[in-house]
Amino acid sequence: MLTQILFSGLALGSIYGLVALGFAVIFKATGVFNFAQGMLVVCGAYLAVTASSQLGLPFPFAIVFIIVAAALLGAVIHALLIRPLAGRPLLPVIMITIALAIVLRAVIELIYGPQARALTTPLPTGSFVIGGVRISELHLTAALVCWACMGGVGAFFKFTSAGLLMRATADSHEAALVSGINVNRINAFAWAIGSVLAAIGGVFLGQLQVATVDLETIGLLALPAVVIGGLQSIPGAIVGGLLVGLIEQLASGYISPKARDILIYAPLLMILMVRPWGLFGQRELGRV
Repeated sequence: MLTQILFSGLALGSIYGLVALGFAVIFKATGVFNFAQGMLVVCGAYLAVTASSQLGLPFPFAIVFIIVAAALLGAVIHALLIRPLAGRPLLPVIMITIALAIVLRAVIELIYGPQARALTTPLPTGSFVIGGVRISELHLTAALVCWACMGGVGAFFKFTSAGLLMRATADSHEAALVSGINVNRINAFAWAIGSVLAAIGGVFLGQLQVATVDLETIGLLALPAVVIGGLQSIPGAIVGGLLVGLIEQLASGYISPKARDILIYAPLLMILMVRPWGLFGQRELGRV
């Protein structure tokens, strides 16, 4: 039973890590704590419903539709809501992401209705047994795709000119501006990447369960994941997602599903008090 739970925890943790990675990319590039990340997960699930059930697109075209639509959504959010608040205090920016989550939830319920939608894709849904452990093909596919996406993002930041520009902008907006980097374009690109990663996580969560606005609660598990790992640490976001997934499955399997939030958010509170920069984050020192 333990091996089974660990596998499920790592698979779900991979999805949480992907969503948390999108959160970390946005925060690292723009300094915005995006409380709407959970609703971007929901948007991904409903984009998949639109592409597969309503538009009837073949699966490869449906994937392209989801990625392009999510990227455009992230870029539009930055242009209309985040960019005008550049240089403002932190609180208004946080409040606007909370308001954005509420608006997105209302728009989705207005378009699709409050009822859950079943999401069907050609992804494998069977299972097989290895060493007495039943492996879900969908969980395995989700984990492999999420790790491929996370590896792709890491390679993008390390080996491409655009990724290097994003890293430079994240290190210092002022130095990037002086160097002639178009910071607004880079920030919009970061929001597009963060939205796409959340949407991909939403596609898998929507098929593992159903497409519903209640997926926002699951998507928001990326928040403790990224805080535990370190707000500005890309590897920390991934590790934090894996830890959250493992804690969730172990709590549900050995204690109670209701104990999940206690065992996830209690370590979060302790880390915020003892090491607020996270397990892999860097402590920021200020001169007084």
